[in-house]
Amino acid sequence: MQKQISLFLTAIAATALLSFTAYHTENFSVDVNASSVKWLGKKVTGQHEGNVKLKSGTLVMNHGTPVSGSFELDMTSITCTDITDPKKNQDLVGHLKNDDFFSVDKFPVATLTVSRITAIQNPKAGDSNYELWGNLTIKGITQQVQFPARFEATHASVKASAKITIDRTKWNISYKSGTVFPELVDKAIADNIEFEVSITAIGGH
Repeated sequence: MQKQISLFLTAIAATALLSFTAYHTENFSVDVNASSVKWLGKKVTGQHEGNVKLKSGTLVMNHGTPVSGSFELDMTSITCTDITDPKKNQDLVGHLKNDDFFSVDKFPVATLTVSRITAIQNPKAGDSNYELWGNLTIKGITQQVQFPARFEATHASVKASAKITIDRTKWNISYKSGTVFPELVDKAIADNIEFEVSITAIGGH
């Protein structure tokens, strides 16, 4: 009987040790200088695109598998890259920063908190290999988002890329929305904004 109890306790200890060693998270800090966020907005008569800088970010990994993440966007850094005329470029960027769009004076930072990540089964080479869920906060308004992403991890660094498409009206950005103002017809700006994200995170600890 004593031998059976001893074997039982040994099995419990082994299971506990296995559980402890099997799940070990590490925080990887986003290298903001090696990362980028590009935006794209479309309208009936064309489109505009530009960049916005990451302010900070952290990816949580478990033995090479992404677990969660949190990121801050510096909305005051937004630029336009397709308008070459300096004045027209400045006018558009100023418009994006005012209350018609991102209200950067009141809300200089947007945040994305990823709370759930699941693997995509049998992804094709080069395609997204994880599905992400989280909360995106813009102008003080938080909405849930879901999007696919590709992760490539080593023991020292993580590279991730994703395309996130949002309906701006959910964040109270309704300027010239064809959905909100159908009478605009060919003057409407598309509700969807695309963000193409490329992240490099380093220094697991």
